[in-house]
Amino acid sequence: MKVGDMVIGKRTHPGARSQRKRLGLGLILSKQMNGRNPVHPCATVFYSKTGQVYDIAESLLEVISEAR
Repeated sequence: MKVGDMVIGKRTHPGARSQRKRLGLGLILSKQMNGRNPVHPCATVFYSKTGQVYDIAESLLEVISEAR
């Protein structure tokens, strides 16, 4: 997973389906270590469908299309 990849949320919990539908595809803007106890790899993702930006754990994202 790297900056510029297109991603979508993984289906990891019951509410994931509605979240995937609401947010759609996202674009990774940056990556960083974040979170609390323990610190873990996260990505800042822009969702064009909603115009929102979220910091999300990389483990909750699935790469749809890789950047060059």
